[in-house]
Amino acid sequence: ANLTRREDMARFFSYLFGAGLVGTVLYWAQPYYFAGPPSPGFVVVTDAPVLRAALERYKAALGDDYDAYLNHCLRALSFALEFLRMEGLSEAAIADRRELAELALAYHDIALWSDGKLNYVGPSADRAVRDLIDLTPTQQRLIRAIIETHHKVTDVRGTADDVLVNAVRKADWLDFTNNAGIPMRSGMLPGNIYLANRELPMLGFLYILANMPFKLMPSNPIKGNLEVMKIFKL
Repeated sequence: ANLTRREDMARFFSYLFGAGLVGTVLYWAQPYYFAGPPSPGFVVVTDAPVLRAALERYKAALGDDYDAYLNHCLRALSFALEFLRMEGLSEAAIADRRELAELALAYHDIALWSDGKLNYVGPSADRAVRDLIDLTPTQQRLIRAIIETHHKVTDVRGTADDVLVNAVRKADWLDFTNNAGIPMRSGMLPGNIYLANRELPMLGFLYILANMPFKLMPSNPIKGNLEVMKIFKL
């Protein structure tokens, strides 16, 4: 009887694990194969003049990676604006935050190319603050906060605009994992992800990022990958 009970328990947990695994795979696959409709207000942003102007000065440094990075920034911007809608912000309140979101996204990974830094978050924030001298001190601090926390796993608290900081943070995590085919959706409808991917192709952005340790530290790519790991925060 005890043996039968243990077998039943083992079978139950085996089924439970299998169901969880299938559910996880389907959850990840949904935006690519059976996405459903997008949110009524979701817009894929392709016209982002502030973002494009900020990136223009780094076009030479980005080189062949320019279009892939631009599309990553635009997809993340599209998701960030939708996350703000999901927080209940009005379109006017979202519009007030959009310029800072565009600027922060333009700079959020830029030191990979401009400075050749694998631990690039701090140098990217420093470069943004140096370049964006027309912003107020409060706006500069907010840009720095967005960039420095965009690889934080948990919510950010204590900034001048936590809602904006976390919208960009979740948007970047979503698009980074989207490139890997395992999107961290944070409530984003799969139809929105499908639409963003269709309008703004990935252009091999994940491969570009994965190749950076080999490109920037060819003599010791293992050390390079360890440098990259420093960008992540709990």
